[in-house]
Amino acid sequence: MSVSRLKAWLGAGLLATAQLTSGYALDLGSKESVEAVTSTLSSLASNAPRLALKLTPEGLKKQLEDPEFIASLVSGVESLIDGLNTGRHRRRLTPNVAPLVPQEHRPNAALRKRLDVDGVQIPSFEEWFQIDIDDLGLSAVSTASSKSGKEAPPALSKLTLELIHRLNKLDTVASVHALQQGPPPAVNPNDDPRSGNQGYLNAAPQGINARYAWTITGGDGARVGIVDMEQGWNLNHEDLRAANITLISGRNRDYPDHGTAVLGQMLMADNQIGGVGIVPAAKGRVISQSRPDGSYNTAATILDACNNMASGDILLLEAQEFDPVGGQYYWPVSVADANHEAILVCTGRGIIVVEAACNGGNDLDAYRNLSNKRIFNRAFPSEYRESGAIMVGASSASVPHFRLGYSNHGSRVDVYGWGENIDTTFTNADGTANNLYTTGFSGTSGASPIIVGAAAAVQGIAQARLGRKLSPARVRTILTTSGTASRTPSSDRIGVLPNLKAIIDGGHIRV
Repeated sequence: MSVSRLKAWLGAGLLATAQLTSGYALDLGSKESVEAVTSTLSSLASNAPRLALKLTPEGLKKQLEDPEFIASLVSGVESLIDGLNTGRHRRRLTPNVAPLVPQEHRPNAALRKRLDVDGVQIPSFEEWFQIDIDDLGLSAVSTASSKSGKEAPPALSKLTLELIHRLNKLDTVASVHALQQGPPPAVNPNDDPRSGNQGYLNAAPQGINARYAWTITGGDGARVGIVDMEQGWNLNHEDLRAANITLISGRNRDYPDHGTAVLGQMLMADNQIGGVGIVPAAKGRVISQSRPDGSYNTAATILDACNNMASGDILLLEAQEFDPVGGQYYWPVSVADANHEAILVCTGRGIIVVEAACNGGNDLDAYRNLSNKRIFNRAFPSEYRESGAIMVGASSASVPHFRLGYSNHGSRVDVYGWGENIDTTFTNADGTANNLYTTGFSGTSGASPIIVGAAAAVQGIAQARLGRKLSPARVRTILTTSGTASRTPSSDRIGVLPNLKAIIDGGHIRV
């Protein structure tokens, strides 16, 4: 590859700045050798893109007949690479192909038949594959700086995005998106002696009135299971240790400060230190998107969690996703088709799924997927895609609550919680500090655990009163009933803040 061609490649946005993601600066004005450039690109192999690809029925038939079929599809778009790799430096695409979801995590035929109700077909995941294209030697994510000098949100590189779009146009491909690790929704850290700081526990309109729910049998989350899906936690924190939180699967290694804050909101022990969780009697567990083999796979993680949960339990999705259309980060995980289908399996099995709307400031109603469908817009039922999850936006802590500017919003967002000034447990970047707290946890990351707490209180009371837990649809309806509206609902478009006292006293906890 010539230096001039490399400069054009970088200028096109594959690496949107002269600062490579590995931290090595590349002087585009120098006569740096091709060999040095190739070496630098090779050092980015750990960031190379992996794709999730769903075949059509015809495509699956061809893949079963010929295990090299998907590899041939990717090679068929090699013209995308030909203009960038010429002569002796040309590379061939030799992708590794494997199932996206291991067989043991997929819903079996008997389960899918039992869950196929109301015309909703539960996916088998047989047609989903993951493609490892490390041989491209490129970075999946560009890390440009904005004009203001601040770091811009991560985005898929131009080449990765073009590869997704080209594959999506093939007749035998039903869906394709990147499998790319990114941070969870953002953190802003700045007897139960901290309980007075936890305004989200207070009566409406300030909070969800967890303090009232505690006076009702089951309102502390007793006999309710909660699973937090993200990438890291400090499970030995002094105010979480008594909760005996366990790891279902995956690697506990990334962003432990974030996960520790999330767990604290829900599960801080009722003792003489720190604060108190919304549902301190609930049983908490965690599961990581960093899988045991080191890969990053959200759909497989959701299904693994689902297989280890009981009907009526609550799964919290503390994650964000890259948009397959524009390549930008900070979208709900269900923007990716495989994740949506995994959520559908969970809610079909009776598991309550709480999904962060995420922090891109996007109008979800306006979003169109690769099939040009408004999948988040409830005003277009023929295009809208229902997963059964409860989607959560973020509001101010002050009353009247208003949507915070970074919160995604739209008709798909069911409820909101505080997105700032949240008092909870915290830890250092290594996850080794056991006695830290913050008053500044924020984002839809902080809003979503508040909704999980409200849902767990409802389920605990239902178990105590009715002898059973409620369905995902019923819990979502209850949480959106008699809640606290935002300051300007027509423009905020983040739903309501649940009011547990109104829910309980209004007799809404029923089948």
